[in-house]
Amino acid sequence: MDKRIVFLKKQILSNLRYTPTIEKMARSVELSESYLQQLFQREIGMSPVQYLKQLRLETARDLLENSFKQVKQIGNEVGMADQSHFIRDFKQKYGLSPSEYRKRHWAKIEAEESGVNES
Repeated sequence: MDKRIVFLKKQILSNLRYTPTIEKMARSVELSESYLQQLFQREIGMSPVQYLKQLRLETARDLLENSFKQVKQIGNEVGMADQSHFIRDFKQKYGLSPSEYRKRHWAKIEAEESGVNES
């Protein structure tokens, strides 16, 4: 993978709350905006903006599964402060709202624990 894309991926992952512009990302790796878009698409299979959104949603899913933080707090933590956009995007990707996802996840864990305890 191109070292500039590896660098940008690390930058994005290190601070999900920050939304860098394509211009800033391109400047940081000394590429034109259009070439950065092409290179990112070729190397990752999606645009930098799509990649950031995907990372945010995956991180949110992990936090829903492994923390007791409020949904709003998780949205803020992953850089999706607009609650309605966060819920809409999460539901679009995972088929459930963040709250529903968490409920189903914990119901599944409880069911698995019940099955283990009965054995």
